Amino acid sequence: MITRRFGLVALASTILVPRALAQVDDELKPLSFKIARVPDSANAHAGALTLMATYGDNESKTQFVLEFQAERKRAIDEKGSAVLGDSIGMSFGRGTLRHVPGSHPAMFFEELGKALAASAPKLSNAKQDALPFDVAFLGRPAARSPGGGLGPGPGDWHTTKLFIGQDEAEVFFNFNLVSGEAEFSIKDEEYGNTIVFELSKVIW
Repeated sequence: MITRRFGLVALASTILVPRALAQVDDELKPLSFKIARVPDSANAHAGALTLMATYGDNESKTQFVLEFQAERKRAIDEKGSAVLGDSIGMSFGRGTLRHVPGSHPAMFFEELGKALAASAPKLSNAKQDALPFDVAFLGRPAARSPGGGLGPGPGDWHTTKLFIGQDEAEVFFNFNLVSGEAEFSIKDEEYGNTIVFELSKVIW
C-alpha cells in the first residue's frame, strides 16, 4: 500500500536522504541522460510534471517519458519542485513511465545494468506502453558536489526515489530542469536486476 510505504519512508528520511546525496563511487557511476520538460496544458493545473528522456544518439538513441503527479495538495511548481507543507521538503506521489517508439536501447540497458550493479540483468519479453510507479521526493533541490554526488547545499538538482514493479524495487532518479540533465542511480544492489527487467517493459 502506498500510504503504508510513505509512512515508513518519511520515518526513515534521515537515513534515505544522506544515501541519495552521497558522493558517487568511482567504480559505480549513475547512468546519465538528457531530459526536456513536455508542455502539457491539460495536466498543468493538476501539478503534473512530464519529462522526455533521451539517452545516446543514432543507433543507441533511446527515449522514454516520465510523468510525475504529486499527491493531494503537494503539487509540482513550474521549476519541477514539489510544493510541500513540511520544512524538510519531502513529498510523495505517483508516476508513469511511457513507451516512445523508435528506441534502440541495447546500450542503454547495458550501461544501466552497470550503474545499478545488476548481477544478472535480463530484459522482459512483455512489451507495454505504460508502467506505473510510486515516487518519493527527497528534500529540497541540491547542488552537485565536487565528488560527483548531490548536496547538501541548495541547487537545481531534484532527488527522487522510484518504487517500481510488484516487488517495489527502488532506484534514485535525479534530475535538473535548468541544465536538462538526469540520471538513474543505485539504491541497493539487490534491486538492480528487477529495475532493468521492469524498465525494459516500456523501453524497447
